[in-house]
Amino acid sequence: MDRERKTTGPVGVLGRGFKIAEIRDLQTLEGGTYWPELHPYFIRPDYQRLRYSIRGKARGKHASGDTLSVRAASKAGELDVAFIADRLAATMFIVDAGLPDYCLTWVSEGQLAFSGPIKSSLLIDKDVGLIYRGHPDTALVATDAHERLAIWIPRASLTQRLVALLDGPVAADAEFQPAFDWNGQHVRALRHLVELLMLELQAPAQSILGSEAATRSFVDLLIYTLLRSVPNTYSERIDRPGASAAPGTLRRAETYIRSHAEEPIALHEVAAAAGCSVRTLQLVFRSFKETTPLLFIRQSRLEAARDAIRSSDCGITVTELALRFGFANPGRFTRLYRNAFGESPADVMRRRRT
Repeated sequence: MDRERKTTGPVGVLGRGFKIAEIRDLQTLEGGTYWPELHPYFIRPDYQRLRYSIRGKARGKHASGDTLSVRAASKAGELDVAFIADRLAATMFIVDAGLPDYCLTWVSEGQLAFSGPIKSSLLIDKDVGLIYRGHPDTALVATDAHERLAIWIPRASLTQRLVALLDGPVAADAEFQPAFDWNGQHVRALRHLVELLMLELQAPAQSILGSEAATRSFVDLLIYTLLRSVPNTYSERIDRPGASAAPGTLRRAETYIRSHAEEPIALHEVAAAAGCSVRTLQLVFRSFKETTPLLFIRQSRLEAARDAIRSSDCGITVTELALRFGFANPGRFTRLYRNAFGESPADVMRRRRT
């Protein structure tokens, strides 16, 4: 799009990847007649069950022709992404049968009071994240000058990743603790992914969202990270030893690295084999392995060198071994090997000769 709108928080400057509707009268906002302006995004009929109204006292602050609200919409694979900026205090409520999907929300300006079917109220601001489902009777009550980002995750998409994490079927849908700390240790990776998504949606040339394979890998990572970082009804099973915690992106990358341990490896080659961008590859290793792709490559080379010593005829030298597995400096190779396995490669070789 040619129009851009400056915002704060995780969103930055809206435009490019967003379709924008500027709403200037109450009837358009409360009647939902602006929805067609957001097409081809948010075209599912059940999104019409999201309704908005200006709160009582705020109605008197409205002057004809003023922009009451800005609605912006985009998409990232299976995810529907919305940005809402309300000048006046407004309430979003969900009617009829509601939506089965999950909404990850980041407030960048003002505050938001959330209440769900259980009627308890939670105060959400820029430091407190929100994840909720589109159940009937859900309400979001926003203050004046409010901005928020909403990422709608289809129920089927989240359940699919949950089954993969648990390596087995689930008896019921996941239910999340609605409010969480964006600055919490385990949530920082999720926060970074949301920020990265917004940058990608607005970039002139998208890298992560530039191909179907890379987009799928990114959506995988975001949903897996959500399930692992925000408490939910399956957190105990997810954290249980033996649970599958790695998305396909990581497994493909690990397989490629291990099978090419004796060859030069470039990160873009690993990313291509994994079906993602280099940036996503780095995020995957950070989130699921607490390391970087380069460190994993080094460790894989050391492990391959150890296997080579164990299976060799004892005629190989430390220098030959180092060069074979990509270490130009035999002394550094020896130090790294000792740090990784508690003994030097020469020690292993001597033991095998005796």
